[in-house]
Amino acid sequence: MNLFPFAFLVPVIFMSKKPNPLSVDTSLRWAWHLRTLTRLRSRLVRELKEHLQETYSSNATENSDFAERASEESELEIIFAELSAEKDQLAEVEAAIERIKKGSYGVCQATGKPIEEVRLRALPWTRYCHAAAIELAQRSQETK
Repeated sequence: MNLFPFAFLVPVIFMSKKPNPLSVDTSLRWAWHLRTLTRLRSRLVRELKEHLQETYSSNATENSDFAERASEESELEIIFAELSAEKDQLAEVEAAIERIKKGSYGVCQATGKPIEEVRLRALPWTRYCHAAAIELAQRSQETK
């Protein structure tokens, strides 16, 4: 089992620049969304760092006890799954921040129509309006 499948994240997490909400040219309309996304990004980066540190510290302990080692490997698999999910969510959050910067935030990428304000408050990183998200989910279920 590869203990460091997310090693490529180390430079991204530790060296990436945080967007400065004050330097982003945006209207007041998206100010709450930008603040929320920026906070979420900071939290996700912090959690990714913590999980990466857990993988390194877990690898540092050498146990000869088979049951204990199996338990540690199981914990590592859970941490790797969490890392993957956090990495995906971080990418979505960063993409949403970029859409705010570019002026395309709040526009459904499938239909080109405005995304409902309630949906943007609930899922500020969303790319799709409610109808398009349902359609995409149905297509995804059909292909499984």
